[in-house]
Amino acid sequence: MPPPVTGDAAATRAALLDAARHAFTEHGYDHAGVREIADRAGVTAALVNRYFGSKLGLLAEVVADSFTVGDLLVGDRSTLGERLARYLVRPRSNGFDPTLLLLRSASSPDAGGVMRAAIAEQAVRPLAEWLGGNDARERAGLVMSVLFGFALSRDVLHTGPLSDGDAETLVAHLGPTLQRLMDGS
Repeated sequence: MPPPVTGDAAATRAALLDAARHAFTEHGYDHAGVREIADRAGVTAALVNRYFGSKLGLLAEVVADSFTVGDLLVGDRSTLGERLARYLVRPRSNGFDPTLLLLRSASSPDAGGVMRAAIAEQAVRPLAEWLGGNDARERAGLVMSVLFGFALSRDVLHTGPLSDGDAETLVAHLGPTLQRLMDGS
């Protein structure tokens, strides 16, 4: 447990957010307790309500910018599939991972709505705007579903070839698949 946070509202808030990111990633929304999060932050559980209103409010703050794809949209349109694939197969740290947070929390009646709204606003909408065209929303949604399906298979189900396969081979197959979806071909 970190040293207790005392007297500094910004530091307390940051410590709670960091603790929640890790707890939600490890256990999912439903299985991460407010007391556990507060203990990790070195504060009392009452401060979650004080700073975020509720555990759900804390989740909303955690995902407020967790699914942004803006940096990946910079560059040549013809290589976006490869950039997305490389992002997805990158080595994972033991800390905060928004994809794992989503996969472990999306089935929660409370957290699911927060997660869907964050993904729609931070990932699907910007990707659809960047893609353009009559069916851009649908193509962007399909791209996200492939990305999250890959992550589910690799990081939660630990499907052999996806979890222990060669990263370059995975990128070589996944990148063009994503690119075809985005190009509408």
